[in-house]
Amino acid sequence: MHIHCDRCGFERVYTGAQNQDGMPCVVCGLGRMRNGRPARGFTIGADFRPAPHDMLVPNYHAVHTGTRSTPGDFNYFAGIHGSAYQAFVQEHTSYVGAFTNLLVPDSEQFAWLTPYTGNKHNRTHFTQLALARVAQAKFVDNKGRLPRLIEPFVGSGQIWLNSACWGKAFTGGVQPFASVVAGDLNHYVIGSYWTMRRLGARFVDEYLKLAKAWDADLSGSFAQLLSDLQHGALALTRTAEDPATAMVTCFKYIWLVNRCVHGTKLSPTGAVVATCKNRTPGELAALRTQERDRLGAVRDKVVGTMFDFECRDFRRTCELAEPGDIVFMDCPFPAFSNGLVPGDAVSPETADSRTANTYGTGDDGAAFQKVIVDVARELSRDGVTVLLCNFANPGLVHAYQRLVANGVAAGDLKYYTFTYRSPATTTEAYQLTVVPGAGNRAVTASPRQILADWHQHGGDDVLAGEFFAPRRVLNETEMDFQLQYDAQQERREQEEDSDYEPQ
Repeated sequence: MHIHCDRCGFERVYTGAQNQDGMPCVVCGLGRMRNGRPARGFTIGADFRPAPHDMLVPNYHAVHTGTRSTPGDFNYFAGIHGSAYQAFVQEHTSYVGAFTNLLVPDSEQFAWLTPYTGNKHNRTHFTQLALARVAQAKFVDNKGRLPRLIEPFVGSGQIWLNSACWGKAFTGGVQPFASVVAGDLNHYVIGSYWTMRRLGARFVDEYLKLAKAWDADLSGSFAQLLSDLQHGALALTRTAEDPATAMVTCFKYIWLVNRCVHGTKLSPTGAVVATCKNRTPGELAALRTQERDRLGAVRDKVVGTMFDFECRDFRRTCELAEPGDIVFMDCPFPAFSNGLVPGDAVSPETADSRTANTYGTGDDGAAFQKVIVDVARELSRDGVTVLLCNFANPGLVHAYQRLVANGVAAGDLKYYTFTYRSPATTTEAYQLTVVPGAGNRAVTASPRQILADWHQHGGDDVLAGEFFAPRRVLNETEMDFQLQYDAQQERREQEEDSDYEPQ
């Protein structure tokens, strides 16, 4: 007879005498086994690879934006210092030149906090492709058990939200993760997730009622709500005792973020630091329509996903990870530096890791970067797979690759670090490094498959160094598009520079 999981769709033939109906699923660990064969499901072969049949696969097509740039377009490759950095990137990493040119479909659908630092690179096709392929490999290393996704710096959730939406598109319909475990020090974000779960379908309507009233006096409301949140984080430490106050506090935060000029920060006391962006009544009405769609999309995922979250230090979240899990650290970034660091440097992660205080939640300089590396090292030793996203500072590249080095030839380390331009500027380069973790043979073999898949689906041929190869001359149509795109980027960067006001 057939039995199947009522949650993940795993099925198998069962010939034993004991009734298996209601037993926990050995694949996802969350569903229950039921008698019979489902219309859609998957089996697991002797090599622990899933074989789906009739599974629902999202209608996925990567969205192309802009045109591919050349090394000369990026400031971090300019000059003598930059040319040395370019040589370092080519020798020690896999540079994904078209990274920002391929996005997931409807990449803004979960952008519920805009502008918000640290989201754009997690909405790209490459990030979601890499995460899904690592998850598939981890499934094999787990001998047919789905990993959990652990996010110690979850923020506004762009990684897990887009994975929950599109992950099955890369896996033939099999869900890549059993569940999501998350943490963050931003009380407002965690409180918002909690409020979404508590209110469910009412969340968006309740928010929009207040948003419309506040929009009627934009500047006055902005000043008042900033004042209200001078100690707003304290209200979110008592969500269970006073849910109404917690709800309004979260709504105030969302409203402020979405109406500020150039992102928000948090002060050491948890106060919101932001500057109001003037908008017309029509623009505010359009913004509320956008909020209805995006907040609704996020709420649906929060309610419909096995998603556990808490306001806590990233180390506490990482302590929850088990060998079969994947930890994705979209780290607090230090200042960007393309200064070269010797490969044999002691604690290279501390070199040129100057505090940027990007998020306003504390020191993200050398000492904190060392803590991140130390935690990742312990996770890797325990068999946990870790993905690290940060600036592509040479010191950080060396430090992360030392975590990979167990059993990997020195000449192959470059395939575990993917570097790319910042989605927002031409002055900073990012990295995404895969640390397979002890005993994970399939994950260790996955980076080259990621690059092959990337090329097959419209990305540049990284293995052949396509980005750094001489380019053909653009035709008239391509040149016109490129000029318009460059002008748009220049206007955006000028606007960001002029809007920024030191706090």
